[in-house]
Amino acid sequence: MKAEQLSFAIPDIYTELRMDREQKKAKRRWEDHFQKWSNEQSEDGHQPYGCCGTGRLCDYCEDNSYGRPCVRALNTQCREEKKKIDYTNYDFKEVWWM
Repeated sequence: MKAEQLSFAIPDIYTELRMDREQKKAKRRWEDHFQKWSNEQSEDGHQPYGCCGTGRLCDYCEDNSYGRPCVRALNTQCREEKKKIDYTNYDFKEVWWM
């Protein structure tokens, strides 16, 4: 009977790990799309990292010389204001002004 209980416990652990991986992949995919959208919205179109200078989100941007500055700024804003991001919502205008 103990062997049967173990056989049920192991798949649950793997299921949780797989779900965590899938959630991380979905978050990364959403962040990549958000940064790409932000880059496209850049005022002059010459900013390679999406630093457009418009929006409330830009108040949280510290350094746009590397990586994904808009994603970092959004994460900083959410931490400071204790907000959650819905990674299924691809309406980035709504996210930008939240």
